[in-house]
Amino acid sequence: MLYLQGDLVALGIKPVGTSSVFEGAAFAEELGGIEDLGSWYEPNPEAIMAVKPDLIIAASEETYEILKDIAPTVPIPYEKMATDERVMKIGEVFGKEQEAQALLDNFHEKLEKSKQQLDELGILDKTVTIIEGGKKEMAVIDSKLYGRGSQIIYEYLGLKAPEILQKKIDGREKATGGFVSLEVLPEYIGDFVFRSVWDGADDLSDNPIWNSIPAIKEGRLIEIGFDFSYYSDIYSLDKQLDFVVEKLVSAYEKK
Repeated sequence: MLYLQGDLVALGIKPVGTSSVFEGAAFAEELGGIEDLGSWYEPNPEAIMAVKPDLIIAASEETYEILKDIAPTVPIPYEKMATDERVMKIGEVFGKEQEAQALLDNFHEKLEKSKQQLDELGILDKTVTIIEGGKKEMAVIDSKLYGRGSQIIYEYLGLKAPEILQKKIDGREKATGGFVSLEVLPEYIGDFVFRSVWDGADDLSDNPIWNSIPAIKEGRLIEIGFDFSYYSDIYSLDKQLDFVVEKLVSAYEKK
C-alpha cells in the first residue's frame, strides 16, 4: 500500500508493506513492524518485490506505471477521487463493500453531530485560518485539500476562512498554500487559527506581531501536529474531526 494506509487500517486490513509513515500519524501504531517501501511518490521497486505482494495499491497514475509489472496493481489516484469514492473503491477491491459503506455512514453521522454541536455554539459562523511556518514568513493554507486539517475544517465542517483566503479556497481544486510575511499575517488570521507544528518549529511567543493578533491574544490558537494532520485517509480524517471539534469547543469556552 502506497499512501492512504489509513483507508486499509479502517477496513481492518494490514498490508505486508507500506510507504513510509510519519511517527505521529493517527494510524502509525497499527502499522508498526511492517516493511517500509520508500516514499509514496518515489517507491522502492526492489523493496516492493522483496515482500512478494499479491496486490499493490498505487496512490497515483505515475506510481502505477512504475509498479504494474511487479504484481497486480490497482491505481487509486487520491488527488482525483473524493473520499467516499476512494473508500468504496478500496472496499470493492478487497470484497469489503459493506464494511466500507458502514465506515462512511458512521463518519458522516459523526460529522453531522459535530456540525450541530458547533452550530449551537455559534462556531460555524466564525472564521478559521490554517498556517504553518516560522518567524519571517508563514505558509497560509488556501485549499480544502492541503492536509493540516483543511479538509475537515473547510470541506466537511464547512467553516469559512477570512475573505482574503476564502476567495482562493473557493476556486482551488488542488492542494495549495501561499507564503506571507509575518508583517501582513494579521490580515489573514480569522477568529480561530490552527498552526501546523513539528519538532523544532519556531517559538513565536516573544514576537510582537504574533502577539498582537486577537486570536493569539485571546487563546484561540490551536496547534495541530504536522504528522497527525498530513494524511487524508478516512482513518486520519475521523481522528482529525474529533481533534478539530474538541479544540474549537475548548477554545470557544475559554472566552
